[in-house]
Amino acid sequence: MAIACLRIPHMALRIALLDQPELDGLPLILSNPESGRAVVIDATDEATAKGIRSGLTLREASALCPEGIVLMPNPVMESRVGQEILTQLEAISPLVEADEQEQGCWYIDLTGLDRHFPTTTAATEHMIASVPPVLRARAGVATTKFTARVASDIAKPGKVRPIRKRDEQRFLANAPVSLLPFPPEMTHQLYRLGLATLGAVAALPAAKLAARFGPDGRLAWELASGIDRRAVVQRPREEIVVEELTMPAPAISREMLMIGLRQLVNRAFSRKGLKGRQARQVTLQARIENRRSWERTMVLKEPSGASQMITALDLRLQALEMPGPIESVSLHISGIVSEIAHQQVLPTLRPRHSSSVTEAINQLKQRYGLSPLFRVVEVEPWSRIPERRHALITFEP
Repeated sequence: MAIACLRIPHMALRIALLDQPELDGLPLILSNPESGRAVVIDATDEATAKGIRSGLTLREASALCPEGIVLMPNPVMESRVGQEILTQLEAISPLVEADEQEQGCWYIDLTGLDRHFPTTTAATEHMIASVPPVLRARAGVATTKFTARVASDIAKPGKVRPIRKRDEQRFLANAPVSLLPFPPEMTHQLYRLGLATLGAVAALPAAKLAARFGPDGRLAWELASGIDRRAVVQRPREEIVVEELTMPAPAISREMLMIGLRQLVNRAFSRKGLKGRQARQVTLQARIENRRSWERTMVLKEPSGASQMITALDLRLQALEMPGPIESVSLHISGIVSEIAHQQVLPTLRPRHSSSVTEAINQLKQRYGLSPLFRVVEVEPWSRIPERRHALITFEP
């Protein structure tokens, strides 16, 4: 069995070069100057050679590298390009898995591709060729996912680094522990214990690592020893309905955005794929002026139709601060299910005074112009901010 790991280091920065190829080769810094405390999120190799590293403030970064170019994240572009690459890889091999912990990293099972390519290296080179050269993709090939990932880390841009099975353990011995798929805190502890390489980790008894770090310690020893039982898992096929809208004029207020969202939701639920059905998740993507974008995914409390989804979007976006003039917006509706039934309250169990309450509210509306009664509804019960867990809406009996 052979597994390839195709990677695009600094993918968020490299994607910006698709629209601005003239920046290729310059020190690029990824940050968000509009946030409260702008820090370096990522930097290309040209910038790290100048001393730039993640966590530095932009002032510190500019002092180290005055010629550095600061770019802002573009999540919509990143999502689109990542999806295009995944689709191209799946056209070559049906077993492709995107790494959930690292952006721009995919694992491909090469089993069976020998009928179309002379070697696994040739098959992997064909995959690299399907990626735009400016992204500087590279790949590693081995018998396990982790070894292939380590091999891709030392591969040169546009090249494949194959590792033979008999050489895998010796190859892993010199690799740094920072390549282990664990949080930086665990990696830092390994360094403090004098375990700087995977060979040093593999030399220890597995029981000692398990006693110190729990299940992660046992897994670290197995990966460092060339043992990786994880198979390439094909992504689940999910039905998604996408609707896009170009704003007549850049939207600069929440009200203008909601007008566009209502139109998109109603249009989506009138399509054949959603008509008479409901959905549980919606991803909102907005393209902003100056090659910027904004994205938010919302999981609804229960499957909702068009009207319920519009209400949920309205509530979730109450405190939205517009990141800039929005030029276009798109909705990706997923988690689509057939319409569900709700148990209605039996007539004998309904409140006895419902008619009198309704009459009282109608009188209050006539007197004040609106209903002064409200009810509390759950919005984001999982939120750490108490004010976001519930919301007040007008009570309508």
